Amino acid sequence: MNIKGIEALIFDLGGTLYHPASDMCSLTRQFMIDSGVDESVGLSDDHIKEALVDANDWLWTHMIKNNVHMHWNPSKTEWVEYGTLLLKGLGIKDDVENLAERYQQKWDTFLEDVEPKLIDGVLDTLQELLRRGFKLGIASNRFTDPTKSMKADSIHQLFESIEYTAVPGYAKPSPYMLLQVAEELGVNPRKCAYVGNIVEYDCVAATRAEMLPVLLTWIDPHEIDKITTDVVVVDHIEEFLEIL
Repeated sequence: MNIKGIEALIFDLGGTLYHPASDMCSLTRQFMIDSGVDESVGLSDDHIKEALVDANDWLWTHMIKNNVHMHWNPSKTEWVEYGTLLLKGLGIKDDVENLAERYQQKWDTFLEDVEPKLIDGVLDTLQELLRRGFKLGIASNRFTDPTKSMKADSIHQLFESIEYTAVPGYAKPSPYMLLQVAEELGVNPRKCAYVGNIVEYDCVAATRAEMLPVLLTWIDPHEIDKITTDVVVVDHIEEFLEIL
């Protein structure tokens, strides 16, 4: 695939066009400290990520078993079950269900207050790419519709297609969303580039969709160590104006 033949650019959102909205490990650690749980002392990110395995396995299995639709979003009950499994994985044994309820309340409060921040240079670059004739799309792993934030940052109208999902089979590294966007843009996937910041999700999905994988490293520079030779690496989004 030749980068000079690209007619459409499809972007991830969090970590690519927006600063990451949350640090799950930090929020979980602070919750445990605030709750006076002894196990929170010295709790590392690796410990929390390991405890997330069972919670994620349960949620993914639940989604597949119930054949949920592409834009399905877990209910409060399902998130509390998820939190219960996470806290059990962290070694919590006493009153874990009640603690999981409070953990979910902390997340609800956080999500109500958080305002995703567009990375500097994104708006101007997207506008210039559009002016040059490139078609633009979004394909993002997330449970919630990003429209509100995108409209607030004046970028929503720049994209002809916006797809999102966190449901296995639809979500990256599946190529499903990317191919959906290409079809909506009316551009052959081989004339599309997919731009993301995580190799195992974004670059793999792009390759499976037969799109040009582009790794944007300004948020996660360590990801460059995981790439294969067919990945185009871009440090800052403004570099697109030079290479396309």
